[in-house]
This record gives sequence, structure tokens and C-alpha cells, in this order.
Amino acid sequence: MASSGADSIAIDECMALDFVGEIAQQHNIGFIGNFHVTAALFDETEDAASDTRRCLNAGQHFPGYVFGLGGPIVQHINIARLEEAVATYFMAIGKQ
Repeated sequence: MASSGADSIAIDECMALDFVGEIAQQHNIGFIGNFHVTAALFDETEDAASDTRRCLNAGQHFPGYVFGLGGPIVQHINIARLEEAVATYFMAIGKQ
């Protein structure tokens, strides 16, 4: 995908950000992803704020990284956990 002539690529939650970031950097393109949507769906999985920080910490090392969901938002999403992820994102980029 990176060599197809696209300006950016989107990745799912299963892809490692460092791996994709290095490929994107080699091809001078951006990339978006890979928040684990399951962090916002189920209370028994990882913390949504921690996963947001994981994405931002890894992505900040690569120009062109865009934080994004790694999959679709479905009707059964836990809105409070999604709001927690969004609030964490805004705190990380310095917006309140």
C-alpha cells in the first residue's frame, strides 16, 4: 500500500505503529490508526486512556501520523470509554 502512490494509509488495530511508521516514513506518506476499538467497547479490556497514550507515544516519532480508530465504531460502544479516549487525546495535544 505504501508504494501505491497514496498520500497516506489507514491501518487497523492489529498493526504495530512502529512497523507501519517506518514503512510510511520510507515512502514519505502519512498513516492513521490504530487505537484498539475494543478498549472503548468492553469494560473488561484495556483502559481507553492508556491505549490512546500508547498510540500517541508511538506515533509521535513519525511525521504524518494521525491518531485514529483502528476499526469501526459500532452501536454497542461504551460512550464513557470513548469520551475518556477523546479527553486523553486532547490533553496530550495540549487542548482542553
